[in-house]
Amino acid sequence: MNTVISPSVRPARRIAAIAAGAALEAYEWSLYGLTVVYFAPQYFGNDLARSVLYGFGVFAVGFVIRPIGALVLGRVADRRGRRPALMLSLALAGVATLGMAITPGHATIGAAAPILLLLWRLLLGFSFGGEQAVAQAYLYETAPPGRRIAGTSVYSIFYGLGTIAANLFVAGLAAGFGAAALRDGLWRIPFLVAAAGSVIFLLARRALPETRPGPTEPVTWRREWRALLGPGLAVAGLTAGTLSSYYLWITAPTSYAITVLKMPDAQVLWAGVVAQLAYMAAAPLFGTLAQRFGALRWMAGAAIVLAIATLPMQLLLNSATLSTYWILIVVSAVCVVTLAAILPGATAMLAPARHRVTVMALPYSITSAVFGGTTPALKQQFAAHPALFSGYIIALLLLTAVTALLAQRLLPTA
Repeated sequence: MNTVISPSVRPARRIAAIAAGAALEAYEWSLYGLTVVYFAPQYFGNDLARSVLYGFGVFAVGFVIRPIGALVLGRVADRRGRRPALMLSLALAGVATLGMAITPGHATIGAAAPILLLLWRLLLGFSFGGEQAVAQAYLYETAPPGRRIAGTSVYSIFYGLGTIAANLFVAGLAAGFGAAALRDGLWRIPFLVAAAGSVIFLLARRALPETRPGPTEPVTWRREWRALLGPGLAVAGLTAGTLSSYYLWITAPTSYAITVLKMPDAQVLWAGVVAQLAYMAAAPLFGTLAQRFGALRWMAGAAIVLAIATLPMQLLLNSATLSTYWILIVVSAVCVVTLAAILPGATAMLAPARHRVTVMALPYSITSAVFGGTTPALKQQFAAHPALFSGYIIALLLLTAVTALLAQRLLPTA
């Protein structure tokens, strides 16, 4: 039965639930993608292109542990409540981000430097493995019944806020102090700010009301796996195209434009800020439209449109001038949010209430590790083969479209 518990939670508290996780996660993951071009040589050698590739490799490995975090935090959320899981995930994220900020480079501690960097990314991946699903489930369960898709689309706004904050911070540092200062260690400051922010958000989460009345039965996989398999596969299919597109057009372009297209750092970073403003503005609009026309039908249509546009957009990016890059990044951000804003509500809608977080988090995290986290590195590796790389993204988008069409039969009747 897909019911919710305690739907009448004040909006300000629901906003706190998403702001703490969504904004911090987006800020931190975006920050890594924005600054990898500056810090990677300190950990992986002076060859910029090679060190950035290794840096994105660490970025991808951070996704590998997400399914474990999803399983652990998902069980905490489904058995003990949403709030304990939200608190734990944020505390771990704060520790990992602080570690990232203070770990010396290879010149100081040798091979321990890249190893520590990898460990911090693994801890962060573990913490965010369940964070997103817990926060999205919290939003879904506290939204009015007729506004759940639109209500969960707000998650994308705060995700956008975190990304904008990262872009503004790095762009401001680049404009004010120059790229050389960022390479010399100024890149650490935004990570320190994220660590401090996690403490503030953690204190705010202590006041959040719980959406579950107390401990509930755990997911009994042996007896229930058949009933949970369909929703789990649907979550994975909906996530594959959405996340790969997000990391292709939101995370990867900055380092690609700087290292491959040789565009000015500050201009590229400011383009990312404008793109995120467009992303945030479009999120509630698309959430409302999807609520009206049906979330799954909307995702199917949006995935098909984005699949058709992927190759032309990739070819345009590879030959972009600075002005063309600005236009393309803004347009692509709006295209991506047609899927990203709907994904939280669509997956929560498909997951049975008693197992909602586990069913949302585990398939999402596995898909993130396989498809989402590898996209920036693959983009960098296949820069000379846009058609081949685009075919990979198109296939994932078509998988999302087919999943959305088939998943309608999984919708609960009560």
